[in-house]
Amino acid sequence: MAVSGGGKDYSGFDLTGQDLGGQTLNGKEFRGTFAKGASFKDSKLRGCSFFKADMSEVDFSGADLSSASLEEAGLTGALMDGAVLESAYLTKTIADAESIKGADFTEAVMPLPTQKALCARADAIGKNPTTGADTRESLMCV
Repeated sequence: MAVSGGGKDYSGFDLTGQDLGGQTLNGKEFRGTFAKGASFKDSKLRGCSFFKADMSEVDFSGADLSSASLEEAGLTGALMDGAVLESAYLTKTIADAESIKGADFTEAVMPLPTQKALCARADAIGKNPTTGADTRESLMCV
């Protein structure tokens, strides 16, 4: 299913298993969307809202999620490798992601226990291929 550049609201859509990779979807609303197993690989998702969306097992590898809101999104098994999450709004569910290798969390807003949980992960390593930011440094791990 291709999602066009028009319209801003995909809230509540069923995008389960869909390939949305490589698309420019900046500023779109995905609130309450069901997208289990979908691919947003290398997509531009700046400023998108995924509030309470089911994004379990979604591939966000290489996606630009700068300033996106992933508040209370279901992220169990999600792939965040190489994703850019600069200034993103995150809640504890980001810790449910399967992999965060090379992700850039610069200026991301998240609860302190979540930040600590991410820093404790073995896959909180690498440099982001787009921004060059070190994952551990962007998480402010000590």
